[in-house]
Amino acid sequence: MSEPPASEGEAFLAWEPQHGLCVECRFNWDERNFDQMIAKCTSDVDAFVEVFDVIDPTVPVDSGLWSANRYLWHTVDVQRFGAERFWTLRVDASFGVPAWEENATAEVRSYDQLSPKAGLIALVSASEIWLRAALEAPRDASTPHPEAGTITAFDLVQRNGHEVCHHLFDVRRAQ
Repeated sequence: MSEPPASEGEAFLAWEPQHGLCVECRFNWDERNFDQMIAKCTSDVDAFVEVFDVIDPTVPVDSGLWSANRYLWHTVDVQRFGAERFWTLRVDASFGVPAWEENATAEVRSYDQLSPKAGLIALVSASEIWLRAALEAPRDASTPHPEAGTITAFDLVQRNGHEVCHHLFDVRRAQ
């Protein structure tokens, strides 16, 4: 995937906000309502549980792609890291948050060796913590990010919302 050039004040991220609907998962980047974005993220987490009842989570979802189990555990980390970023906004916004590399994290955490059943519990737990952190984060604060420049609570909700929506789409390809 080639990276588009950054526009004024914007750096490229793996899930750079777009306009309109994501061509794959249909996530609406134009949704600007914080609470609706949170609701979408939490409802998509609930859908993970339903999908895992009808798939084999160890089989790659498509040629060359991760297994549903890898997407599940990645989404757990997305929610955990998202909560940590919201906490930073709330208690130490000037400190900033780091970038992270999903493939390296997948290898270090050995996603393929982790239980899908435990992953579903971890996802629900991480998402409950994420939700509390999102609701407690000051909506007017921003924090430095090495690639995005600065990020706000809305940026975090939007990016986490797209990650959860897109990885649910990825997992559904295993059906």
